[in-house]
Amino acid sequence: MTGAEDPQVRRRLEGVATEDVEFASMRDPSPKNLERRIVVTAPAELVEVTATGDPRVLDELVELLGEPDGAWAAQVALSAMTRHDEKAVEAFARTPEDWLESVGAGAQARWRDWLAPRRDRLEWDADRRMFVERS
Repeated sequence: MTGAEDPQVRRRLEGVATEDVEFASMRDPSPKNLERRIVVTAPAELVEVTATGDPRVLDELVELLGEPDGAWAAQVALSAMTRHDEKAVEAFARTPEDWLESVGAGAQARWRDWLAPRRDRLEWDADRRMFVERS
């Protein structure tokens, strides 16, 4: 069953819009990593999606990148769940509409290209609430 066939995954993503998205940028708890990471704080539906550890959600979020009203939410969630492209989220935190007009247009293709070779190597790290890439 793919994410597109799972109505629960789709239902969890309904109503997630740009203006509703809230997140924090915080230091990773790992003492070996000084980089900051994105953590979704609102809306509750998006917080839930980013905490599931369900890899099907990644594909659903990539699809949501193609919808202007949900693209920013998808970008933030994908970055929070994978630590990929977090700098873009931080750079456009105050102006997500600028992200949509500039780099957002190609985000879906970039995420598909990034995810395709990694999909089978991603596993959920429950302690850090994110996907990590197995070697």
